[in-house]
Parts: sequence; C-alpha cells; structure tokens
Amino acid sequence: MFRRKIKLLKRFKEISATLSKLGFYNIYDYFKILFGIEVEPGAKPRRIREALEKLGPSFIKLGQILSTRPDIVPVYIIDELIKLQDRVAPVDFEIIQQTLKRNYGEELYEIFSYIDPTPLASASISQVHVGYLKTGEKVAVKVKRPNLEQIIELDSELMYLVIDFLERHFKDVKEFNLKGVIHQFRRTTLQEADFSIEAQNIKIFQENFRDYPGFKIPKCFYDISTSEVLITEFIEGTKISEVETLKKKGLDPEDIAVRLTDAYFKMVFIDGVYHADPHPGNLFVLDDGTIVAVDFGMIAFLSKSKKKYFFDYIIAVTTLDLNLAIQFYEGFNMFTPRTDFGNFEADLQFFLEKYHNKRLDEINLREMIEDIIGFIRENHLKLPTDIAYLGKAALNLEGTVRRLHPTFNPTERLKNFVGISTKDYIKEKISEIRDATELSFYLIFKIEHIYRLLIRERITFQIIFKDLEELQKFYKMQTGKIAFAIIFVGLLMSSALFYMSGKDTTGLVLLVISFFIGLISFYKVFRF
Repeated sequence: MFRRKIKLLKRFKEISATLSKLGFYNIYDYFKILFGIEVEPGAKPRRIREALEKLGPSFIKLGQILSTRPDIVPVYIIDELIKLQDRVAPVDFEIIQQTLKRNYGEELYEIFSYIDPTPLASASISQVHVGYLKTGEKVAVKVKRPNLEQIIELDSELMYLVIDFLERHFKDVKEFNLKGVIHQFRRTTLQEADFSIEAQNIKIFQENFRDYPGFKIPKCFYDISTSEVLITEFIEGTKISEVETLKKKGLDPEDIAVRLTDAYFKMVFIDGVYHADPHPGNLFVLDDGTIVAVDFGMIAFLSKSKKKYFFDYIIAVTTLDLNLAIQFYEGFNMFTPRTDFGNFEADLQFFLEKYHNKRLDEINLREMIEDIIGFIRENHLKLPTDIAYLGKAALNLEGTVRRLHPTFNPTERLKNFVGISTKDYIKEKISEIRDATELSFYLIFKIEHIYRLLIRERITFQIIFKDLEELQKFYKMQTGKIAFAIIFVGLLMSSALFYMSGKDTTGLVLLVISFFIGLISFYKVFRF
C-alpha cells in the first residue's frame, strides 16, 4: 500500500512537471479546463491536445474517449481532441524481444525467420514490426508495450483522485459522472490491450465480410498470436488518404469512397458490429482497388433493439412524429435531472422540421452530427457509449470519404440500407402485433395465475410510476382497504368472544357493526 502511494506521488509529479512546461499550473487546473468547468482564455485547445500526447498512453486513450463526449467536453476542445495522434516514442527492440521470448520461448526462432528491429509504427498500446515467418509469409507483428496494464491502473487511480477533488469543490461536477468516464477509459483501454480479444474481433469481421467483394479483412494467424503479440498478414497497399497515388495507379477515388461508405453502413445497419476508428491510418487500398481495414482493437456493437431505435428516429424525421423521436431518447436513457422538457420538445421539433423535407443526398453528415451535439449539450442530455462511438466513427468516415472526393456525400448511400432495414422493420412490427394479440388472449389466465400466486406466496413487486401523485393515491387506497379489512376481522372475532363469555348484547352490537364494516370493505375491494 505504501509503495503504491509512492508510485502515485511520483506519477503525479511527472504529470505536473509536463503540464507546467505547457503553461498549466497543475493537473487539477488542467482537468477543469479540459471538462469546461472553468474557462481560461489563454488555454488554447491545441495545448490541451499536446498535453495529452505528452502525458503518455493512458492520457492519449482518455482524450480519444473524451472526443466522443460532447455532453461533458466543450465542442471547441473536442474539435482538437479528434486530431489526437496516437503516436509515441518507440520502445527499444531489446525490450520488444523480451516480450517475444516470454510468449514464444525457444519456439520464437522456429516461427520467425526475421523480424525487422525498426518499428513500422509506434502507438500508445503497441508497436508494429515487419516480420517473416519460416513459411515465407510476410507479416505484421504487433507487440504490446511493456508494463502497460500497470501504467493504465496507476493513471486511472490518479484520475479518480483528481475527479474526487473536483467533485468536492465544484457542486455541478457530480452530474457529469466523470468517474463513469474514467471507468469506461480503464475498461476499454485494458480490453484493447488484450490482443486475444482483437483476434476474436478479426474473426467476427472476417465472417461478416467473407463473401463481400471489394472489402478485405487481413488474415490473422490465430495459432501463433497471444494476448501480448498479434500476428496478421502484411498489407502491401496504399493508404486511403494518398489520393494522388491512387489516381496514378488508375483507381477512381469516388468509387473507393462509395464502396467504403457501403461497407461501413453494412457494418452498422446489417451486422450490428462496426470498426469504431475508421481513420485514414487504418484503411488501405490494394492495387486492384480492394479496400483493407486494419486494427480491430476498437470496435463497437449495436444491438437489434438499438438499431430499431435508430430506424424509428429516421421514420420520425420523415414523418415529423415528435412522440416517436422522443422514444429514441427514452430508449437510450439520455434524460438527466437537468433536462428541461419544455425546451427539449421545442428544440427537438425544430431539429425534425429542419431535416424533414431534405433528401438524403442533401444532408451534410458533419453538419447534422454537429447539430445533434449542440442539441445534446443545450438540453443537458446524457450521451450513451453506443451513440458516442457511432458519432465519432461517422465523423471519421465523413472526413475520409471527403478527402477521397470532396463533393461526395455519404448520406446519399444510406437509402440502400434504409430500404433493406424496412423489411426487418415491417417484420418486427408484425411480430409485435402477434405478441400483443397473444398477450391479450392469455391475459385472463395470467391474471388468475398471479392471483393464486399472491394467495400462496409472499411476492415483492417493484413498480415504477411516472407520476408520484398517482403512486401516493394508489398506496392510500390500498392502505384504506387493508385498514377496513383488519377492523372487520377484529370486530367479527370480538363479537364471537363476547358471545362465548355470555355477553350476548355486546356481541350482537359488535356483530352488526362488523357486518356494516364488512360491506364497506367488500365495496372498496371490488369497486373499479
């Protein structure tokens, strides 16, 4: 415990020294500016980003997560966080070799014929080297950075301490649930650092795109990959951002933009699992025009029910259905105690009307996402992880395809996937009608079953009411019924006791009173 505190103190001093060089007084002031708790005119967003890059792997990953949270981070800072470069100083190859030997032992030299000591890329989680297998195949060898888990745990603990301090000194900070953000950062970063999970992700995408032309997922060598080392085929392609090189090779950038957009919409609207970081560094184009996606450490899932909420929202925009749109926000549990429902409904109506008469090819994806971000911030809504990751991925996709072809609008391709989804939507509605019919048919039997269960057993119900007054009225009525029932039984038993003791007159009076109380009890129980 004492050693842990010493490590925390050393790390705190390191961070403070780094921040002071960039003009920040201490880590507390830095976090206040980062989360918009205090605004310092001299603190330029670029310096905020540079500080995260210099603070190391944990803070780079934290910045990437915060770039998806416009509900708690000011937009002008998010614009800079999106530019975060996940590039750090490389680790000496001797240290990389130690990791390789720990994972393969003497088999290392039986598996690889050569590994280039110069890293191809160096990021916060890992660095990549070019390697050759004994079988002659050229591979990408992705090796986890040393002591990564310890660094993440230490920095997470330090971040929790900072958030504790901010919550004690600024009353509104608790409403942001910043500890939840740190928890998300810790969980996702540790998950991304486990390459056995990434190998499973690759398997999922390979299955989803097995028969899909023009889009490729690299081969993964599962038998020689571990939780610390991931071996995949080496992609000999052109970065998707090198537009001029693609043109020289006779490839059409607009065609690439269309196929990339279609592949991404397939991930989201059909597969329900998508690459959460489709930036240009993770996308390559082969000489035959095939698009290749790499780095599957950060993926996201969209369940069937949540896909339905998204599709319902599209329907709400096209039909100006305010109530259907509100169900989207309720379904994702986005409301907070600070949300003013009057302002929320007015702003939502304005948003729906703005996009109601626009064709898909007229909607600018970036502009629409920025409108949604502003809407979320102004109405103090909570942004779920599902929407946050999807929003960030959509912005990355939009930036990538615009670079390929400046006039291409990715939303115009959405109609192909909305059409496909309509079939599923109709099937779902038919299924809902069938379920409702079955429920109404069997309802009388279910009520009888519940009644018998109440007689035999003690059951606890958790009932959620939207209206507290209705809840109070309900309990008052039930309490009254129970009180009359107790009085009835008590008087009835008392009259019997008086009869048994020979006091007939008193027993008769009590019997008559109990009779009237009993009538009132039955009336209260059975009235509608």
